Amino acid sequence: MTEAKTVEPSTFLHVYEEIPSITAPTLGNIGPVTIATSTVTVMFITILLVVLCMFASRAKLIPSKFQHILEIFYEMVTDFITSIVGDKERAGKIVPYVGALMLYLIVANLLPMFPTIGSFYVLINGEHIPLFRGATTDFNTTFGLALAVIVTMQIVGVREQGALNYLSHFIQIKQVVKGFKKSFGEGMTSIVGFFVGLIEIVSEFAKILSLSLRLFGNMFAHEVLTVILLGAFSVAVPAIWMGMGLLVGVVQSIVFVALVTVYYSLVLKKEGNGH
Repeated sequence: MTEAKTVEPSTFLHVYEEIPSITAPTLGNIGPVTIATSTVTVMFITILLVVLCMFASRAKLIPSKFQHILEIFYEMVTDFITSIVGDKERAGKIVPYVGALMLYLIVANLLPMFPTIGSFYVLINGEHIPLFRGATTDFNTTFGLALAVIVTMQIVGVREQGALNYLSHFIQIKQVVKGFKKSFGEGMTSIVGFFVGLIEIVSEFAKILSLSLRLFGNMFAHEVLTVILLGAFSVAVPAIWMGMGLLVGVVQSIVFVALVTVYYSLVLKKEGNGH
């Protein structure tokens, strides 16, 4: 008499996968220095794809279909930025930087969701480690992007307004001296402005954290919820959730770019202003 084999229902309806950690899996080290993680591989692929898009989009006498697509994307980004800053001329200064950033983020957010991308693993020290993981699910990536954005804004501010004029927004010693020359009341008011300027310095650092944490938190949360849903259902529900993931990736790219556009517009030279 043969024993009846018991089949756990979870083997059909469930998919078991470890909850992703906040720290991206390490693929290689040189001593104590990490040289590659599973998010870095996706980041390099994203950069490669963006560079290929740049070369493929070079203006031709007879535009290709791909060039048409990129021109439509450019017009959409331009209209979007214009709706934020309210001036097409100012938007034209912002589009090259913000447009490239949006293209990078869309590719970086959506690339890991393509079929079979998540099925590549490498064996390191007897452990199977995913080769590709969403770049923006790693806080190091989003923090680096946010830091680069804020540093760029300072450079643009100095270039547009001049070093002294731009820095005077943060360290308002000149305004305090002028205030006390006019009257005691205006001098005291200028002191308040001086401390507000110091707070502005803190706000610049806060922008780095807010930009990086918002993007990282949403993308990492989606990755974790995807694994949880796979653990509960392996039919239909994950596919619907992955569709939602495409929407999340695009929306988070737009939100990040919208904030950067606002920061960029604030450091541009004001029209009709001497500085």
